[in-house]
Amino acid sequence: MRRGVRLVTLLLVLCVPIAGCASIPEETSPEAIRQVEEGKPTSTTVEPPPEGIDAPDLVRDFIDAGARPGDDYAAARMHLTERAARSWRVSPELTIVDHVDTIPLRDEKLPGSVQLVKVSMDVVGTLRPDHSFVPREQSREMRFRVERNSEGEWRITNPPENLLLASRSTFASNYRSVSVYFTDEQQETVVPDVRWVRQQPRSTLPSRVIDLLLKGPSAGFDAAMNTAIPEGTTTVSNVSENNEGALLVNLSDLGELSSEQKRLIAAQVVLTLRGVRTARVLLQEEGTELISSENDSNLRPADVASYEEGNKVSSDVDPLAVVDQRLVVFDEQAPPVPGDAGSGKFKITRAARSDQGERLAAVVRSGEGRVELRVGGYGGKLRALPVRGSFMSRPTWRNESEVWTVVDGERIVRASRDKNGYWSVSEVDSAEFAGDEKIQDLRVSRDGTRLAGVVDGRIVVAGIAGTGSEVMLQEPTPLVGRYSDSRITRVDWLSGKDLVAITDTDSLPVVRVSVDGFTWKPYNSSNLSPPLRRLTVGPGQKVVVADDAYLWQARDQEEVWEVLQDIPIGPESIPFYPG
Repeated sequence: MRRGVRLVTLLLVLCVPIAGCASIPEETSPEAIRQVEEGKPTSTTVEPPPEGIDAPDLVRDFIDAGARPGDDYAAARMHLTERAARSWRVSPELTIVDHVDTIPLRDEKLPGSVQLVKVSMDVVGTLRPDHSFVPREQSREMRFRVERNSEGEWRITNPPENLLLASRSTFASNYRSVSVYFTDEQQETVVPDVRWVRQQPRSTLPSRVIDLLLKGPSAGFDAAMNTAIPEGTTTVSNVSENNEGALLVNLSDLGELSSEQKRLIAAQVVLTLRGVRTARVLLQEEGTELISSENDSNLRPADVASYEEGNKVSSDVDPLAVVDQRLVVFDEQAPPVPGDAGSGKFKITRAARSDQGERLAAVVRSGEGRVELRVGGYGGKLRALPVRGSFMSRPTWRNESEVWTVVDGERIVRASRDKNGYWSVSEVDSAEFAGDEKIQDLRVSRDGTRLAGVVDGRIVVAGIAGTGSEVMLQEPTPLVGRYSDSRITRVDWLSGKDLVAITDTDSLPVVRVSVDGFTWKPYNSSNLSPPLRRLTVGPGQKVVVADDAYLWQARDQEEVWEVLQDIPIGPESIPFYPG
C-alpha cells in the first residue's frame, strides 16, 4: 500500500503508564460525458488580448490568464512578445493573488514605445503540482516592462521566471474544488482530500480526478492518510460513459486483494466521482468487474455510504452538556448523566464524549485554581490521569481509546488506552503548530487524520500521522488570507472537508471554512448577539452556538438562527455532541 513518508512535526513521547481497570485506563475521451454543472462556465477558446489595450490592463489581463493552463498556458503567452513567449518557463506551482493593482511608471529615459508597470498584490496561496491549495499571506510588488510590437500593440517583455500568477477571482472561475477520497491509517473509513482542478475540458474531468486518486494523498496529508489502491495502479482506458450511462473505470491489475479491500477501493472511486457528476460507476480490473453483483454491476454512492460514517456525527449517541459543573443529557428533559459525571461528585468545567458514546473525558476542578483530566466509561467512574494545569481546552476524541486536550494553552497532551485498559499520557510537540502563541481551542477530525486548532485568533490545520506511542503532526498550516480583521475564538469540524468557526466580530460571528482555507462562507448573523461563547456541531451539520442570552441552532449559512427553547439549559451551559 502507498504510504507517505514526509513527516513534519515529531511527537515527543513521554509515556506514563497507569495501572488500573478497564474503566480508567489525477486526454481524451471516447464519448461525451454529461457533467454536473458547478461554478461559472468557462471557454476553452484562446483569444489574444483585446486590440488597443493599454499597458496596465495588459499586465492585469496577463495575471488573469495564469488560471487558464490549456496548451501550455497559450492564453498567458499571447500577452508576451514573441521572444518572451518562446523562452518563458512556467512554474509547476500556481501563485494565487488578490487585490491586484497596476500602476504605470514614468521614466523619461525610455522611448514612447516602452512602458514600465508596477504591480502590487496580496498573495493568498499556492496551488501545488498535486492540485492542493495551501494558503499563504504575503504582500508583493513586481515591475513589468511592456513594449509595442510591430502592430502597435503592447506586449510584456519580462514575464516572471518560474513564477505563475493568477488572480483569485479568475482562478475560482476556471477551477473547481473536488474531494478525492483516501482512507484513514487503519483503512476503516474514507477521508476527503480537497483538490482544485480546471473545469475545462469537461469531458476529461472524471479521468483527471481519478488520476489524482491513483497518485495518492496530497503533500500536506500524505503521512496522515492512506489508500487501499496498490501503488503503481493506473487506468487501462480513460474514464468514460458506457452504453448504459454508467461511468466506466477500468483499473490495471491490482494483485491479490481481499473482498474488503476491493470494497474500500470501490468506496474511494465512487465517492471521488460523486463530486464530479451524478452517475453510476462500473468499476473493473483489467476488464473484469471488481465487485460482482447478481442484480446490478453498477455502483452508486449509497452502496458505499457506510465508509463515510466516520466523518459524521452520530444521531444514535446523545449529546451532553455541562450544567452547574456536572453533565446532563442535552435534550428536552436534561436528565443527569449516570455515574460520576452526573452525580455532582466532581466539579466539571469541560467534557467530551467519544464518537460511539462509550467513554467520557472531563476537565474537573482539583483545588487551588487547578484542573485535572479524568476519563471513564459512560455511566461509570471517572479516574484521574496525570494531566494537570491551570486551564484545559475541551477534550477531543480521536477514537474510542484516544483523547487530546491543551494544557495552559501551551502543551498538546494525548491520553491513550491500551487493550488491557491501561492509560498512558504523552505530549505532542506543538512548536510548528503554535510557535510561541497560545492554543485557544483544539479539535481532532472525526476520521482521526487531521487536527484543527485556534492559535492567536487563526485556524491552524495539521495532519495526524501514526498511532500508539508514535504520533506526528504533519505540515501545520494557518488558514490565512480571508477576513483577517476577524479573530477566531472557537473551531469545530463541520464535515471531513469543512470547518465552522466563531469570531470576535459582530459582522462575522459564524463562518464556514474549507479545510484548505480557500473558501470562507459567513453564516446569516440575524438574531445573534455577539460575542458568541459556545460552538458545537451535531448530526446533519447542525451548528449550535451561544450568546449571552440564548442557545441558537442553524443547519446552513442562509438559515436564520433558531433559538433552542425546548431544552431547559441556559447559555452559560456548555453543550457538546460526540467527538
